[in-house]
Amino acid sequence: MPASVPVNVPVNVPVNTSAKAPPAADKAAPLAVALLLPAAGTPFGRAADVVRQGVFAAQAQGDAETALQVIEIDERPESVATAVSRARELGARVVLGPLLRDQAAAAVRLRDRLPMVTLSQPERDADAAPTLLAFGLSIEQEARQIVAAALRLRSSAAGTAPRFVVMVGESPLARRAGLAFRNELAAAGERSIAVPFAARQDTLVAIGESLAASPPDAVLLALDARDAATLRPRLPRELPVFATSMVNLGGAEGTLLAPDLEGVVFVDLPWLLEPDHPAVMVYPRPEQPLSAELQRLYALGIDGYRLALEWAQGRSAFTLDGVTGFITVDRALSARTERRPGFAVFRSGRIERLEVQ
Repeated sequence: MPASVPVNVPVNVPVNTSAKAPPAADKAAPLAVALLLPAAGTPFGRAADVVRQGVFAAQAQGDAETALQVIEIDERPESVATAVSRARELGARVVLGPLLRDQAAAAVRLRDRLPMVTLSQPERDADAAPTLLAFGLSIEQEARQIVAAALRLRSSAAGTAPRFVVMVGESPLARRAGLAFRNELAAAGERSIAVPFAARQDTLVAIGESLAASPPDAVLLALDARDAATLRPRLPRELPVFATSMVNLGGAEGTLLAPDLEGVVFVDLPWLLEPDHPAVMVYPRPEQPLSAELQRLYALGIDGYRLALEWAQGRSAFTLDGVTGFITVDRALSARTERRPGFAVFRSGRIERLEVQ
């Protein structure tokens, strides 16, 4: 028997040397990514589904070979530890999630060293394991960017009156934004006053008259789109007004509100402000029409996945031109990612992109 013929092959059967060789034994396995999201039956099931769509859209568009495993959890913070243990059992090399803020806080307290990129930024991260990276669409980061822009426009004249007025809505998110505005201003040594928003005609007139008589450097709106559109026409037109992404409602109602938001400068995701940007165009849009709020979650999934790939490779300092903004990671300085969103202004019933340094 010729030595070149395997012993388990009959000599009268030719050996097919053109057949495809089996995969090499040392070929790298796909990067296993565990995605921790609220289960469909929870109050956050719809949000989780949109984030999931964004993650899978990024996976389909990317070059890296990955295996995604979705692990559904309930809304309890204590469910995070169990889910991370399950991710480890499944062979995950990086965890993406959780999505809820109090669950991100629970993740900070974990001592598990499995690399993790959260999809919400916890209130505190000082005790986070070095393998944890906190990412999310934080209203506090938006407030930081807005205050920095407003401070560039402040007048040089000294006075006793507060130089900034912060209008604060009633929702928990609005209160968080209002507090973030005031904290950032205080850190910069600036005076501010918080004014609770009330949609009563007499209150709105009084606010407008007061600000016309003693104009501050700027008004910062910790308000949603409807409240902001109710207030803005009562304010002096020349008064600088800034807001968070809460004022960009999108859709048909957003178009109707836009004329009443004339001159309001705000921040939002490049995904919504610059759909023709090369870094945005590469990713597919959702198959079904989504509100602006859900579009932000879809974009969160895209950038969360991209960050997870970088984090799994052990990179501790890098930048990412993301669909949620320009993202900076420096784990030696902070567990939090720094996200710089885009600026825009309502002008003549339309949204115009602004270049703000």
